[in-house]
Amino acid sequence: MNEPRTEDLERRNVQLRKLIGARARYHGIIYEILEIIEDEPALVLQDEGHSTIQADQHGDAHRRVPSTVTIHLPLTPGGAIDLAATEIELLDASPEETGVTA
Repeated sequence: MNEPRTEDLERRNVQLRKLIGARARYHGIIYEILEIIEDEPALVLQDEGHSTIQADQHGDAHRRVPSTVTIHLPLTPGGAIDLAATEIELLDASPEETGVTA
């Protein structure tokens, strides 16, 4: 099996962490990159302009919160993030600044 080396995974995760806080357009909506999921890898995006109603543990609606979406990031055969294969457009950070392949 062709497992990525630990150093390669850490380098990729460092590059992804640089995206946290940046703005991105996905399906025509502006999001803030809120978090990364390192082991998948994936980005958690928070919608800047829309909110949803959040229910408590009993199912009762109590407050509005920003909606979020999780986007899986495909990898190239070499194990690098293939941002060009997604529909994510970085607005605040360029792929060159972060080292993520566009």
